[in-house]
Amino acid sequence: MYRIPLLLCLVSTLVAATALAQDTEAPARQKRTPSYSEEGAASCLRCHSGPDMRAVQSGPHFNLQNPGAPAAVHYCESCHGPGSIHVSRAHGGKGFPPLIEFGRGPDKAPREEQVAACLNCHGAEGEVFKTIGFIGSPHDRKNINCSTCHTVHAETDPIYDLEEQAETCYRCHRKQRTEHPHFSARSMDIDKLSCSDCHDVHRPWATAD
Repeated sequence: MYRIPLLLCLVSTLVAATALAQDTEAPARQKRTPSYSEEGAASCLRCHSGPDMRAVQSGPHFNLQNPGAPAAVHYCESCHGPGSIHVSRAHGGKGFPPLIEFGRGPDKAPREEQVAACLNCHGAEGEVFKTIGFIGSPHDRKNINCSTCHTVHAETDPIYDLEEQAETCYRCHRKQRTEHPHFSARSMDIDKLSCSDCHDVHRPWATAD
């Protein structure tokens, strides 16, 4: 006779306790704000120690002699964002906003976030920065990130190599592989020039044809 009311009372108590636990746990997790890790690159290299990680240490972004290089400020986190929660043994970054991951795809950071991370240095004015006016240029499109053309995790960005740069440009500008004027009448050996010798793709007035 008293079993059904007692059972209902127990179920109600259990539901209320579960809801209360969810209400108290969720805000605590959401309020956590990541900070820069105290160990810098050492905390990243414990897990991320592949060839790309070793290559970036020999590249310009890891040049500790250059005060404008990311590594001179917060090492890997200068580009990828504060990683204190990501490296936490307790959580491993799960359930929290991920670090900035570059590239294209559903598992990567939003394009705006990626571009902003690059322009944080390359879009600033100063003696140690190479100012790039990317916003408003023909390449400022939703399907193009900085990493579409540039490779940071390398000793030298392949885009600076004559052949590599041409192949990168030809991925989109296919007609230019065979139809680009050679200006032979003007005594120009265009095959020895890189695309960037004539085209400044980071400026609003650069042509994208």
